[in-house]
Amino acid sequence: MTNEPVKIAVNRTMVGLISLVCLSSWLFLYFRNPNAEGDLLLWQGGLMRAGLLMGALWIALPTKNRDAAWANVSPWTLAGLIGCVIGIARFPRMFVPLLAILAVVGFFLRPRKTARDQRPDRKWDSR
Repeated sequence: MTNEPVKIAVNRTMVGLISLVCLSSWLFLYFRNPNAEGDLLLWQGGLMRAGLLMGALWIALPTKNRDAAWANVSPWTLAGLIGCVIGIARFPRMFVPLLAILAVVGFFLRPRKTARDQRPDRKWDSR
C-alpha cells in the first residue's frame, strides 16, 4: 500500500453559500433578539464564527483563473503576519491607534495619478 496524496475537491461556490447562510442566520437571530442570553447567544456566536471562517476560506480558495491566496506568500511575509497577530493579541489597545496611523501614512504615500499618466500613449494595458 502506497502513501500517495489524496486530492480532495472543494467546491468554492458551496463554501461561499455556506458562509452566506451562516452569516445571514446570525444576522436574523441577532436582529430578532439583540440582548440574547443562554442558548440563543451560543447559536449566534457559533453561526457568526462559522460564517466568518467559511468566508475567509472562500476568499483563500483558488479559482480557475487565480492560484490560491497562500500560493505565493514568502516566508518573510508569513513571519510578519504571525508577528502582527501576536502583537495584536499582546497589546490589543495599540491596534486601533496603530491602524489609524498606518492608514494616514498609506494615504499620503500612495502613488498619485499625474497629468503624465493621463496621456493616451501612457495608458496601462490591463490584460
